[in-house]
Amino acid sequence: MKQLLFLCCFTLISLCGFSQQITVKGIVTSASDNLGLIGATVQIKGTTTGTITGLDGDYTLDNVASDAVLVFSSIGYETQEIPVNGRTTINLVMKESTELLDEVVVIGYGAVKKSDLTSSISTVKSEDITQTVTGNAMDALQGKVNGVQVTSAGSPGATPKVLIRGVTTVNGSDPLYVVDGMPISGNINFLNSNDIESMQVLKDASAAAIYGTRASNGVILITTKKGKAGQTRVNFTASVGFQTISKPNVAGPSEYKDVYNTRYTNDGLVSNWNDTGATTNPGGTDWWDTVVNKAALTQNYSLSVSGGTDKLVYNFSLGYYRSNSQFDVGYWDKLNARLNTEYTFNKYVKFGFDIAPRMESWDDTPNQFSSAMSMDPTTPVFRPEDQWEDNVYNNYQRSYNNQTWNPAGSIARANDHSREMGAIINTYLQINPIEKLTLRTQFGANAHYRRTDHFVPQFYMDALEKQDLSDISRQSQEWLDWNWTNTATYIDTFAEKHNLNVMAGFTAERYAWYNVKATRDNVPNNLDQMQEVNAGDPTTAEGFGETTFNTLVSFLGRVMYNYDNRYYISASLRADGSSRFPKGNKYALFPAVSASWRITAEEFMQDQEIFNDLKLRGGWGRVGNQAIDNDATVTLLDQTQYAYGGSITNGYFVSSIGNTDLKWETVEDWNVGIDMSLLNSRLGVTFEYFQKKSKDMLYQKQTPLYIGYPNWNSTVWMNIGSMQARGWELGLSWRDQIGKDFSYDIGVNLSAVRNKAIKFSGDGPIYTGGFNSDSIIRNEDGGLISRFYGYVADGLFQNWEEVYAHTDEHGTLIQPDAQPGDIRFKDLDHNGVLDANDKAFIGNPYPDLMMGINIGLRYKRIDFAANFYGTFGNDIFNITKGLYSGANGQNVWAGTLQEAWHGEGTSNDIPRLSYSDLNLNYNRVSSFYVEDGSYMRCKLLQIGYTLPEKWVGGSQLRISFSAQNPFTITGYSGMDPERPMADGTTDSSGSVINTGIDNTAYPNPRTFLFGIDFKF
Repeated sequence: MKQLLFLCCFTLISLCGFSQQITVKGIVTSASDNLGLIGATVQIKGTTTGTITGLDGDYTLDNVASDAVLVFSSIGYETQEIPVNGRTTINLVMKESTELLDEVVVIGYGAVKKSDLTSSISTVKSEDITQTVTGNAMDALQGKVNGVQVTSAGSPGATPKVLIRGVTTVNGSDPLYVVDGMPISGNINFLNSNDIESMQVLKDASAAAIYGTRASNGVILITTKKGKAGQTRVNFTASVGFQTISKPNVAGPSEYKDVYNTRYTNDGLVSNWNDTGATTNPGGTDWWDTVVNKAALTQNYSLSVSGGTDKLVYNFSLGYYRSNSQFDVGYWDKLNARLNTEYTFNKYVKFGFDIAPRMESWDDTPNQFSSAMSMDPTTPVFRPEDQWEDNVYNNYQRSYNNQTWNPAGSIARANDHSREMGAIINTYLQINPIEKLTLRTQFGANAHYRRTDHFVPQFYMDALEKQDLSDISRQSQEWLDWNWTNTATYIDTFAEKHNLNVMAGFTAERYAWYNVKATRDNVPNNLDQMQEVNAGDPTTAEGFGETTFNTLVSFLGRVMYNYDNRYYISASLRADGSSRFPKGNKYALFPAVSASWRITAEEFMQDQEIFNDLKLRGGWGRVGNQAIDNDATVTLLDQTQYAYGGSITNGYFVSSIGNTDLKWETVEDWNVGIDMSLLNSRLGVTFEYFQKKSKDMLYQKQTPLYIGYPNWNSTVWMNIGSMQARGWELGLSWRDQIGKDFSYDIGVNLSAVRNKAIKFSGDGPIYTGGFNSDSIIRNEDGGLISRFYGYVADGLFQNWEEVYAHTDEHGTLIQPDAQPGDIRFKDLDHNGVLDANDKAFIGNPYPDLMMGINIGLRYKRIDFAANFYGTFGNDIFNITKGLYSGANGQNVWAGTLQEAWHGEGTSNDIPRLSYSDLNLNYNRVSSFYVEDGSYMRCKLLQIGYTLPEKWVGGSQLRISFSAQNPFTITGYSGMDPERPMADGTTDSSGSVINTGIDNTAYPNPRTFLFGIDFKF
């Protein structure tokens, strides 16, 4: 009987247990639009069992205990726990998370809600960054951030020029880049744009002062992508396409010959035209088509895998980017990997480790655009084959009628290759010993090594186009930078309305560079196997080597407080100590304060229906600049040879003068702004006015000759300058949705800034930009920077009467060498002589207005994006306009015979053709070369289509086609109105006081790309 009773109880219990395992179904929808929520996670609490919702938000979960609890979660929505209670159908409406909707913005050593910002900080998100396929993520900022002027560079591996709210120093204009909390020296070309989660641009001192030491040019904080707990996510993107450059319209052989001879005829001279090409090369040579490829391949691939648990999250990525030049020589590629991990031990301790190895390689791109345009089109590429020699570089034909070197031969001889390998390692430990207090220590290192090989072969084409001795060199450089940051942050809310955020910290940084270079001449031949330094003549061997380093130690603190989310105030202080400054001046303090008032939070604003948000804010702060040589305070000696007693002997000389009184350069900044949101948050308006002014600007002043320093142009670092940038910014945005299928957004950014030199060295004006033994640019105290300075062209003399009428009050000809068709130059001082006293400022390269327009459209599965950027009111000194002259036999623009003055009334701009150019039409700096450089460029047109998930097995696949720089609206006659602001002039320094000169630099190409984005 007892056995039977036990068996019955056991059976009943088993049946009950079995009956508790049920199948639960349902639909998860979004509260905002009542549509099914795709990809939401439904998990049995306390287990790893779960599923995700389908296309309509539906889900099915088997083997669920009737008393289980289901956890519903999705990114951007509030997580909810729902008891099953025996139900087989559970439908759920998920609400959007207000915490996530209120965007979090990364600031220096912390993060805050965007609504709580008191400073001027702009954010660019991942999706905006990756729209533009480029080797440097800074190109993605162009036109998207107010007050930030980004000038793109055209050649592979070139770095765009970034100016944040103008310039206040001659010591570089680059902002400070901080990647995941680690300051990066130099550019960020090595970063994979697909790895970036967001970029925050700290534009004013109240935001940037927490990075005081190098924040005078602004700060850009870059946050890379991190993993998230949940299902593993895989993302693969690829873009492949080609780049093209517009072909300039230069003269063919027939017109070239006519122009060449006309120049002599107009001067009453006999032409020395060499007509050899008429028989050896009757069709002529199109040098542009010969050396410039019609298309250059560009490609970009990226693979990422992310996921994790509630303990460990990870994100791994691998990327490859390559861009070829428009020549047969020249490219840049990079291979990136990145692993970001974070492990949470418990609610008190969290640990993170990130590593990002990389490898870059490039062949330097030869700039042969100018030569391709000016080379004699009657000359063939090669000499006749019966004259060929074993040295292939000798077989290129020397120009018949000008001194331009054969561009095809120059490209063939180009042999400069660099390879760089490196890695960034970042690790941190975060401890929360008590509630509301966070302690964090982070150590990061950026190590990279570069090897550069350079070879110039021996060749002989002509006495004026040769290399007598080959030259070979190898350079090895190492960089090892590290940063250690320690912070303590306390966040609390008390009495319900008082919100406090306090941070204190200490940082130490070290930047080291190791360099060695070996060179020799006279390698026996040009074979690849012989291109080693050891193969050169030992008697010509030279070696160079140096080690430099600098260190920084900083103490920092910040307090942020707001009352009832209405009144905000933030104050920070940073003390920086730099090894570059002498004892007594090593440390400097950089304070900042900012405040804001959310007007819409006031009681009197609650019944109004105009503003959804209205906030006034203002800030003041000081930031620093230490961009001087590491040995600027030290007087150094170097070796040389002296003739003494009839023999040569080794000796020493003073190679640089040190200044032991140097101190920090400081920039003081203030700004006021207003942020508005109207019409149910569809319209957003932001306006700011700012001023930045430097003092104690570090400047290399010329040393007096009486100190005995042997270099006539010697300089010494001193604190003697001051510059000012003042301007405004206006941002407008409109977001709306029409029906359930169509949405769009439009953004317009307008900004203007004036850059003024209050004081330079006191040595008088600074002249830069060489041109025919003269200078193009004059910078002087009290004036705008980098302005063109030269003679004022006043049209052309149309007849002899006008030439004779151009006299002083005594009837003396002002231009005695002029003829009809020459440029009339203004005698500004009215003394009857055209000399340096008649020069004036004739142009300003910095724009009066910058504009960005960004458009996004979405209809069902189709998306479209269009970005535009332009500058207005800026001038360009267009040296390529000299191609009208035919000087030195160079080729000319097509149509020159008709466009150049050839009789009364035929032109009032392009002077007559002349061999002698006695009037110096083309050989003096004048307003003839200055053109309006205003332009509006379409930076991006992109259309994409996301395939239905059922076509790709529940994954997401988007295909796209994009055109970058497809067209430009401008009146500028040169190749690219954007490029002169990036390269500077004859050098590539791009100095802020030496810019705006078009010397036929590598233009920005048009790029056409096909892309895919696959997520699963």
